[in-house]
Amino acid sequence: MSERIRLVFHELERRPATTVEVARASGVSEAEIGVQLRELNDRLRAQFGYDADPIDVNAAGAWRMDGIAGLLRLNERVELEVVPKFLDPASPTWRMDFFVLAVLVQTGHLLAHDEITADVADRGALATLIARSLLSMHDENQRRPIRSYRRHSRSDFSLDGDVDWESLTLPEPDGFRMSNLELTKRNPYNATLAAALETLISEVSDADTEAQLELRARQFRPQGRTPTTFASLPPRYSSWDTAYELSQLVANGLGLDLTSGRFTGPGFVLSTWQAWQQLCEHIVRRSNLGRRVTGQARLTLGFRGDRPVEVTPDITVERGGAKTLLLDAKYKTHLAKASRIRSSDLYESLAFVRAADSRYIVLLYPSSKSVANLSTGEWRRFDQVLIDDIAVDGIEVQVQGLATRDGFDRLVAGAKSGQISYAARDPQLD
Repeated sequence: MSERIRLVFHELERRPATTVEVARASGVSEAEIGVQLRELNDRLRAQFGYDADPIDVNAAGAWRMDGIAGLLRLNERVELEVVPKFLDPASPTWRMDFFVLAVLVQTGHLLAHDEITADVADRGALATLIARSLLSMHDENQRRPIRSYRRHSRSDFSLDGDVDWESLTLPEPDGFRMSNLELTKRNPYNATLAAALETLISEVSDADTEAQLELRARQFRPQGRTPTTFASLPPRYSSWDTAYELSQLVANGLGLDLTSGRFTGPGFVLSTWQAWQQLCEHIVRRSNLGRRVTGQARLTLGFRGDRPVEVTPDITVERGGAKTLLLDAKYKTHLAKASRIRSSDLYESLAFVRAADSRYIVLLYPSSKSVANLSTGEWRRFDQVLIDDIAVDGIEVQVQGLATRDGFDRLVAGAKSGQISYAARDPQLD
């Protein structure tokens, strides 16, 4: 197979003359590239439930990514690497930040990958990041292998096990038929773990990581077929949850399951606005351990006839039954000379405040500033709208640096400081 090329895109930025470049690299016509892109867009829209195509192409053949980030395969020669708008593609650490974000929002396990920061700072490939994290998880759990009982049948002339009594009088040529119940590592859970390791062996860019994957995979052999549906792990093996969930992503084609010579899936890709929403909820939840934090709480705004009209802010912080703070995760600001809250976001925020009987709401946006201008985890207000006694604050949050060893802790500390600072403006907010 010809050597692959990888085109890098920054989300929401238009990349000129991409269709021509991809067609030449692929050795096919621009019309064929259009067909391949149509198929990829169809898969992505179905996966994330989008109405519009996440990969937009204008009449001049310039491509623009909107709402997705990660690594995608267009065809056997061309890969598309999409950097989220809030990460800097020129930064050598953006892939680590992205991967930690991806694993965090996909599995819901906080701080699960602190171990990767020191070892993979110079590893460029996302496959290598995934592989080294999986290896770390396997190392942590090597003394707790996943075993399950399995009925094993065999034939022998020495009797040991549950015997088929009919075979005592008419034994088969190989002996009496017997079955044993054995505790074995051959089960669907280990088959999934093994499939992820086998998939990553051919994708990693580092020889040492490849050797470690091969060693781990050998320890699981033999296994049956990789399951197409995944059962929940028994509670006694809960320490394997993160590795098992990530292995499912890989085995499902969402973790660089790129079989040589043919396209098999959309690669490792995230819905950026959904990931941002989940990350904000995780951060606020961790920064309010003594309070009730509800995601997508249903609030009644009014009634249509006898039926309630409900609204759902992303995050509601409560104490003693009172809604002490409303927060909503937003992804795009109005593009003008200066960033400002979009009108649609403002109108929605007013509905949230009215339904919660509050006077204040915080809108959280990912910052595109460098860490030199806004440190990791810091909250900074870029816009405020005052309507009578209601205040709507637009806050940018710095996410770059998430993968550093104390990155998530800094995001939590920034959320605590930000919430205290902004809530102090309203005496009703404690």
